[in-house]
Amino acid sequence: MKETKKMLVFDFDGVISNSIHDSYVTALNTYIEMVNEHQFPLQAPVEPASDIFQFEKRHPELFEAFRILLPMGNRAEDYYVFMQIMNQHLISSIQDQEAFEEFKATLSKDDLTHYTQAFYSHRAAQQKKDPEGWSELLPAFPGVIEAIQALSERFVLAIATSKDRESVNLQLSHYGITYLFPGHHIVDKDFASSKRDHLRYLQETFKIPFPSIFFIDDKVLHLISVKDLRVQCLLAGWGFNSAREHDIALREGFQVLEIEELAHLES
Repeated sequence: MKETKKMLVFDFDGVISNSIHDSYVTALNTYIEMVNEHQFPLQAPVEPASDIFQFEKRHPELFEAFRILLPMGNRAEDYYVFMQIMNQHLISSIQDQEAFEEFKATLSKDDLTHYTQAFYSHRAAQQKKDPEGWSELLPAFPGVIEAIQALSERFVLAIATSKDRESVNLQLSHYGITYLFPGHHIVDKDFASSKRDHLRYLQETFKIPFPSIFFIDDKVLHLISVKDLRVQCLLAGWGFNSAREHDIALREGFQVLEIEELAHLES
C-alpha cells in the first residue's frame, strides 16, 4: 500500500521568524504618526535599524508590555489595539483573550482600518529604503532553519501566515530557504484572513488528508480555530508565549513543541 504523504505547515512570525523588533518599531512609528496626543516617550519616529534596540533598552516596560500582548493579536490592526492599551496604561487589566477582544470592540473600525493601511505602508517603505537592514531585524529563531531543512526530507512543507507575501519572500531569501517553499506552498494575509481557510486550501491543493497535516503556530487561538478539521495541532514552545498560552494548548489537547524537538518531529 502506498504511504500517505504528510504535510507540515508553519506559521511564519513567531515560529520561523523572530519578528518582534520589526513589529514593535513599525507598530510604534505608525501609532505616533496617527495619534498626536500620545503618552509614549518620543516625538519622532524611531529609526528601525539603528535606534530600536536602544529604545527598547531605555524603556523596557514598554517593550515588555508589547511582548505580553503579542500572543493575543493576529493581524496588523491588533498592533493598534496593543498601542492603545499601552498608551492608556491598561496592560494590567488585559489578562486574557476575552479581555483583549472586549477592549478591541470599543475601538473605531475606521481607525483600525486606517492604522492597518498605514502600518503596511511604513513597513514597505522601510523594506525599500534598507532591505538588508530590515531583514536583520527579523532573524530566524536559533536552530529553526536547520530543522526545516531536515524536515523537508520527510514532509511536504508549507507556510500559512497573516504576514504579507513580499515580507515572507524577503525573509525566506535572507534565510536561504526559498527553494523549500515554492509559490503555491505559501498562503498569506491577502489570500485569506483565517488559518482555517489557509489549511483548507492546502489540503485541497495537495490532496493530503487533514489528519496527515501537522500545523505549527505560536497563536493558540489559531490552533483552536482549526481543531475540528482534525489536523495535528502544535503550539510553538519558543518565541513569546507564556505559561498562560501553554496551559490553554494543553487543555485543548495540543502538543507544546519545544524548539529542540522540532527537527525530530515524526511524520
